[in-house]
Amino acid sequence: HRLDEIAQIADRVVVMRDGRIVARHERADIPVRTVVEQMVGRSVERMFPKLSPPRDETLLEVENLSSPDKSFNTVSFSVKSGEILGIAGLIGAGRTELVRAIAGADPISSGAVRVAGMPLHLSGPAAAIKAGVVLVPEDRKAQGVVLEQTIGENLAFGNFDHVAPKGWVFPKAVQKFAEAGISRLGVKGKPNQAVSKLSGGNQQKVIIAKWVSRPPKVFILDEPTRGIDVGARAAIYDVIADLARSGMAVVVVSSDLEEVLGLSHRVLVLSRGRQRGILERSEASNVAVMELATS
Repeated sequence: HRLDEIAQIADRVVVMRDGRIVARHERADIPVRTVVEQMVGRSVERMFPKLSPPRDETLLEVENLSSPDKSFNTVSFSVKSGEILGIAGLIGAGRTELVRAIAGADPISSGAVRVAGMPLHLSGPAAAIKAGVVLVPEDRKAQGVVLEQTIGENLAFGNFDHVAPKGWVFPKAVQKFAEAGISRLGVKGKPNQAVSKLSGGNQQKVIIAKWVSRPPKVFILDEPTRGIDVGARAAIYDVIADLARSGMAVVVVSSDLEEVLGLSHRVLVLSRGRQRGILERSEASNVAVMELATS
């Protein structure tokens, strides 16, 4: 995952993509950019997919939201159907705490959240999910998947209305449901395969597939590519763009500033729990974001 270490350690470099060798280099001091492009199969400039314009309908409205421990204070924003809102900030800015609260995982002390114009009562994750708000958490292995369970079982979690319509889980229903999710997200695995055997990128796709099947109105992803190799990142970026194209309101939290800038229509910047500004795509840059994040 740390391509800059290749020149320090390796004598030769072999690049693989989709199970095939796509390049061989007899010297290790080749530009990291070249290796990335060979791993992904496209230029670095095309790493992030082209964004479609948002629609008119506002799906998520957050108004003066605050937490009991003041990890975030009086935060307000909205996200339209088909829009990707990036959330940026330094460590301790309150990014994860904010999206966990919107998803019902953490408490709030004041403020309001509306989904498609309807008030969201943040009594817990179940209420948020029922209202159409889902979260891919920051720590996927501890909070997003059950590693020793199969892909099929993980996809069934949160979707028992699909696989257990009469209160009983039907294995054939789980199998069929899992096959559909695997196909839709391009997961490289079989329904009866343990999630622990999958790569980080495919584990992330399993979590996304679990929620896409509902389908939600608001899709939140916290650190969507953490611990994922550069080749798999491009695939996750395509999935995120597809979520927006399908009409969902998408929120992406990432400590990778290039990721936030490349994926988002707008960028919300937090600093020490407070909202410092929302930048349009045309004005968002590394410098502009960091100026707000350090203010």
